[in-house]
Amino acid sequence: MRTLRIILLLGALLAPAALGAQTRPETNLYNKTMKKPSVKAADKFLAKYPKSVYADQVLHMKDSLLYLDFVSNNISQISKPDALGVAGEALDAVGWKKDGTDHVLALDKDLTLRILTPAGEQEDWRTIPVYTMEDDYVPPTMVLPMEVISPFGGRRLYVHFAYRNGDAEYVEVLYMPEEDIVHQALFYGNAVAGDSLRIEGQCPEMMEGITPAAEVAWLVQRFRENPALVQISKADMLTDSAIRWWLEKNPKAETSASRLSFGLLDPESSIAAACSKARKERGKGYSAALFDIRGYTVICAVKGGEYSLVWAEPVCKNKRTDKYLDTIYFENDGTTLDLIYYKGRTTFKKKISVVSKTLQHFK
Repeated sequence: MRTLRIILLLGALLAPAALGAQTRPETNLYNKTMKKPSVKAADKFLAKYPKSVYADQVLHMKDSLLYLDFVSNNISQISKPDALGVAGEALDAVGWKKDGTDHVLALDKDLTLRILTPAGEQEDWRTIPVYTMEDDYVPPTMVLPMEVISPFGGRRLYVHFAYRNGDAEYVEVLYMPEEDIVHQALFYGNAVAGDSLRIEGQCPEMMEGITPAAEVAWLVQRFRENPALVQISKADMLTDSAIRWWLEKNPKAETSASRLSFGLLDPESSIAAACSKARKERGKGYSAALFDIRGYTVICAVKGGEYSLVWAEPVCKNKRTDKYLDTIYFENDGTTLDLIYYKGRTTFKKKISVVSKTLQHFK
């Protein structure tokens, strides 16, 4: 399709030009050049008549011919199905042409890149590092298939693709196989419930003060134009991470857990900022605040200027029919925090010791 567009463009360029202030020999050479277009003929015309009214058209013709030659020598005609058939058990594969010779690039699950002949014989291999913010390795899954593109025009080709690490990290890649140079950009944060493709978070390459390479800047611009990637503030990002950590550490907190893990909060998080302004219950060396933030009802405790996440649960969506956390207060000992729930006219209670981090459930 790309070659066809170029041929159509070239055909338009070969149309007779409007007559202007030109000599007969100049017009004759122009017509001859366009009748049998070639780079050599274009160079001959431009050398003889560099300021001709025909010069731009001849130059465009030359550029189109050069690009057609580039395409024929550098764009592989191996189809996606054929490349996948050669690649075997791979995440994806694409045809690649180098020095006029076709190859297949096969991307494996660990982002190892095998370079194969069209018959499937391995010639070489490369490693593309998995870009992740997570400590635990999650095998990448393909999001956008491999494609050969020229994002900056001209004659520099890249392999472009995208992958995800779990639900919360999205990575796009521009790779130059000949030079073995890889450029990646990462968007990470929290997967939005009910939408497996949507992520609320941040991109390290978007941070102020960073001047990325042209390739990374191109990838970042794609992030900005992607409605599934929603950038949020660093403060909210820290809050989301803290709540996610708490939920992972306390999976049975609402049902049967007898102990809790509190999470020490970054003072720059929005949850710490909200707690500093919220009305607090005062205990013995502790104070605690109950409020909603980022879709969760939380209890944040403060001691000695440090903020800890004591409790987190999804915000109640219907207080008329569902159980919800309404009030907290410290008992007389100053360290036991009572959590009062309502469901209709029924009352429920939990007790949390902010010292021992024990949890009790009462009906």
